[in-house]
Amino acid sequence: MKSYLKTITTLLFTGILFSGCYLNSVHPLVPVDQAELLEGLEGRWETEDQRWTFIHDPRNFPDFESFSEGYDFEDNEVLEDKIYFLLFENLQDLSSDTVYFLATVKKFGENHFLDLSLFDYEEGNSFKAAHLFPIHTFSKIRVTDQLLTVNFFEDSWVKELIMSNRVRIKHERTTNQLAAGSSEILITASTNELQNFITKYGNDDQAFDDPIGLKRITNELQ
Repeated sequence: MKSYLKTITTLLFTGILFSGCYLNSVHPLVPVDQAELLEGLEGRWETEDQRWTFIHDPRNFPDFESFSEGYDFEDNEVLEDKIYFLLFENLQDLSSDTVYFLATVKKFGENHFLDLSLFDYEEGNSFKAAHLFPIHTFSKIRVTDQLLTVNFFEDSWVKELIMSNRVRIKHERTTNQLAAGSSEILITASTNELQNFITKYGNDDQAFDDPIGLKRITNELQ
């Protein structure tokens, strides 16, 4: 079992790689029963610092046998679930653990959005697990043949909207005791409210941080 400190360090470093600009929500933007598959998303993508591996059908990834353990696929079976597992790897520290996310995608207007939540945050019924709370983060994504572009929300932009009452979306202000008491925003709005928010601001360039561009790397899907 990973130590608590190691888990926290991994998550903090993940946040650094994501530039710290993401919107934290209690409720999902894309519930599993609304998820869609995005053509070309499954596979491996990299920057110099990180690797993202999206897995929908584990039969395409024989090197990740654990994803198909205990399940016998029938010939030509088509998976009904339209969800992905995202494996996040820190390429600057190959000794660090892979972080596993549940990933769902849905199109709102002309844009696709990615909803991420930790898949392995709870390791059994433990005292540690009782102090962890699942959250969702959202980003706008675009896939071409060789490039995955990820646009996380600019958290300071969202905070400014909320603090100046220019947008009304249910939230809680929390204090980060590990960051000199800095104030954080936790979105508590329902999935329907979140989807309305995304639809309204999905084309507003000010709403998003600089994009992350991940290049497709050679894998079993090519």
